[in-house]
Amino acid sequence: MNRRIIVFAIVLVGLESAILAGQQSTTPAVFTAAQAEAGRTAYENSCGKCHTLTLLGRNSVEDGLPPVDSLPASYQEFIRKTKHVPPLAGKEFLSRWGQKTVAELIARFQVTASDPSFLFQNMNVDTVVNITAYALKVSGAKAGMEPLTRTNSAVVNSLIP
Repeated sequence: MNRRIIVFAIVLVGLESAILAGQQSTTPAVFTAAQAEAGRTAYENSCGKCHTLTLLGRNSVEDGLPPVDSLPASYQEFIRKTKHVPPLAGKEFLSRWGQKTVAELIARFQVTASDPSFLFQNMNVDTVVNITAYALKVSGAKAGMEPLTRTNSAVVNSLIP
């Protein structure tokens, strides 16, 4: 009788462990909360002027905050000329960038950040990495303990639960 109880308890503990293991997230975390927060601040002072504070971009001159008329003249001209500023987070962003690596995304952000027509101040590689962490967070990725690096080979969609 005692042997049956012991076997039953072992089986029960094994099942519980299997259930808990199945519930744990296998989504990798490739940036820290501090990076995402630093990225938010940098984004709002740079990219957010055109791509909007929600990171969802603009589909027209009238779309999004801050209002286009409140931006520097070069930004207003760029937005009026293109009539579309792509999103840096969300469904449309993930359909475009989801199959690419984080390193590719950082490299693309770096190209834009280096464009002299945008007049970004203090925009270095670390700032771009932090902005990328923020964009990933807004898209649903979770922060972890490991800092994001510009050579991270994770596929963007693999980070979004």
